[in-house]
Amino acid sequence: MKKKLGRRLLPLALCCALLAGSVLHVQATEVDTAGAETAEGQNTAAQETTRSPLDEVNDEIDRVDDELDKLEESLSDAKENHSNLEQNKSDVESYLDQLNSQYESLSGQISQVQSDIKAKEAQIAESEKAIAAKEAEITEIEASIQTTKEQIDETQANLDEQYEAMKLRIQFMYENSSSVQFLELLLSSDSLVSLLNRAEYIEEMVRYDDQLLEEYKETKQALDEQEAKLEEDEARLTEERESLQQEQDALEQEKAELDDLNETLKDRQSSVAAQQSSSAEELQRYVDELVSSSDTINSYEEEIAAKQQYYEELLAEKQRQEEEEAKRQAEEEADNTGGNITEGDSGIDSGMDVSATDDEMLLLAAIIYCEAGGESYEGQLAVGYVIMNRVRSNQFPNTISGVVYQPNQFSPVKSGRLATILAMEADPDVQGKITDSCRRAAAEVINGTSNVGESLFFRTYKPVPQLLENLEANGIPYYIIGNHVFYHRWVAY
Repeated sequence: MKKKLGRRLLPLALCCALLAGSVLHVQATEVDTAGAETAEGQNTAAQETTRSPLDEVNDEIDRVDDELDKLEESLSDAKENHSNLEQNKSDVESYLDQLNSQYESLSGQISQVQSDIKAKEAQIAESEKAIAAKEAEITEIEASIQTTKEQIDETQANLDEQYEAMKLRIQFMYENSSSVQFLELLLSSDSLVSLLNRAEYIEEMVRYDDQLLEEYKETKQALDEQEAKLEEDEARLTEERESLQQEQDALEQEKAELDDLNETLKDRQSSVAAQQSSSAEELQRYVDELVSSSDTINSYEEEIAAKQQYYEELLAEKQRQEEEEAKRQAEEEADNTGGNITEGDSGIDSGMDVSATDDEMLLLAAIIYCEAGGESYEGQLAVGYVIMNRVRSNQFPNTISGVVYQPNQFSPVKSGRLATILAMEADPDVQGKITDSCRRAAAEVINGTSNVGESLFFRTYKPVPQLLENLEANGIPYYIIGNHVFYHRWVAY
């Protein structure tokens, strides 16, 4: 309702302001003639049976106004939907940015993991080379051990053979011979030289056997030491190979874990990529819907603009017809010949103090604005003083609201313009229509000195120039301020 009121009031206020210069007037307080009452009754009956062009314009204005209300409501809904789409689009864009950030982060992690995998593969390759080298050394040492063992076996066989031969020879010599035989062998020598030679032979033979025995011991010990060393080297290399194998197994485990991590990251990246694709599609859908929503808003705005233009044309037509009606009424009122206020009986108590509530001050400023908003400040004061003269007169109600709302007195009350202005002032969206000068005038006239004497009536005088003639003919003082004439008592137009 607030929107509807705001749209309807502004054009009407403008129209009424235009009308103020030509048709604003204060009608007679009372016309106590049976003919006037009869004519009014006839007019009322005629209005009930015959619709005027102004009625038709007002109906069309109401219809267009309702259509504008619906269009504005649809436009408001479309704008709200557009705003929601904008928010949804913003949310999806934010989410998509997060996904892009996650994707880039995962790409960096995958790159780092793949780099780590390559490093582990290089370490594994180096470890495999080291293990292969150790295995080659072990194989070589095993071959050397085997060769040494074969040499030991061969030497051992030779030594054993020699040892057995020596044992047999010694055994034969000692078992089958005696010291007498050795002695006979020596004594049988035919000469000393032969004896010495035979003794030397026996000595050499014994020395040879001792030497062979010693060599056997030394060779056997050397082969045993070499075999022990080779076995020690083989054990060391085996231990080193096992250590390298453990390291390789650890590297293989780490590589397997990196492979698993790599696959996990790739799976997560694929999931993020899928979400990116879905979010991008959703974002595009919102973009498309926003384009469609903008088109809808533009369509509503164009239709509202066209309706508003037609609405303004209707208001212009209403203004034209109201002006014609005002002229017609002025011509009818010109035929009236009587009034109920005579010279000297205004009943104004000039010393009466008038107090006013804030609402009454607003009402006074509003009627001044409606009647003289386009006039000078002096003209605005004059309208206000006419109202206050009536408040102080015993011929009229003794309150501001009573005077303003007295039937058939102020045309803005009858036309509804006063109610429109007051409604605007109560609406925060459109308030502030009443000018500051009208507010100042209302405050000044409450207990100020009238600038139009004891005038109780005023109206625009240009549509009815015979009014001034009648005022002068009847000797009634009057004041012309701007487009208004202010006078003390009622005379015929």
